[in-house]
Amino acid sequence: MTRTERGSATLHTLFAAVLLFTALTAAVLWSAISTARHKLTAAADLTALSAAQSLGAARPVRSNGQFEHHEQSHGNAPPATPCATAARVAVLNKVQLTACVVASDAVTVEVSVELDLRLTRPTLTAAARAGPL
Repeated sequence: MTRTERGSATLHTLFAAVLLFTALTAAVLWSAISTARHKLTAAADLTALSAAQSLGAARPVRSNGQFEHHEQSHGNAPPATPCATAARVAVLNKVQLTACVVASDAVTVEVSVELDLRLTRPTLTAAARAGPL
């Protein structure tokens, strides 16, 4: 080893360690965001389906040419509104309901969650739409 090459192995090792640490950090962040995105999408779907089921609960259902009133309420309590059902299901899924739009035959919901990463706190959102069941 010549005098000009002395210490170069230390610098190469340090550079490789910084590069490895950066790649590992990026992989962990990507994994956390990807997992949260999938859970958020599933929560949005469940929220929309529950709201749509609530929408269809108070509507008359046609069966064999006759209309029947299909209610899913328990006791004398009136059926819950679709947006109230969506808010309840969103809380159970640990997300925040940010929008709920009830159309004549469908419900569109938007949910969000704030990730607590050490470097930043991004807010992810997802939307879903469902009709009566």
